[in-house]
Amino acid sequence: MDKWRERITQALGDAADRSGVFSETAGKIYGVLYLSPGPLSLDEIARGVATSKGNASVQVRELLELGMVRKVWVRRSRRDYYEAVTDLWSIAAEVIGRRLEQEARALLATVSSVERELPEEAGDLVKGRVASMRLFLELAAGMIEGFRRGDVMSPTELRKVAS
Repeated sequence: MDKWRERITQALGDAADRSGVFSETAGKIYGVLYLSPGPLSLDEIARGVATSKGNASVQVRELLELGMVRKVWVRRSRRDYYEAVTDLWSIAAEVIGRRLEQEARALLATVSSVERELPEEAGDLVKGRVASMRLFLELAAGMIEGFRRGDVMSPTELRKVAS
């Protein structure tokens, strides 16, 4: 592999690993496919990122789910071939949206649980702040979900999310 290609592929793998949404290997696979002039088979993908065909298959399925790659038909071949989706804006929206939604929902679960268990001595101020945090997180999670779907967030839509 060319040095420049290896550097970009590794950087994408590192970014994927930090994302918390998909693995380093999946990021590298995306890099290999993104920089490829044509579709690649699982064997070619596995060789490109130095992993097993089985692992490449698992990672490609994850990338398919994220909308980062698509399966394509190659004439006169019975193998499955894949190519990168090159709309980086839609990919960023999905990855960032998933990460934000994961964090918001995890925090929301904790805050909701604590809110139900707050003792009387916690006081009205604390209870009000915890309730306010829960409402904010519910709204944020709903907005993030809409962002990921590509919804237009008009005032009317925001009111639906908030209710």
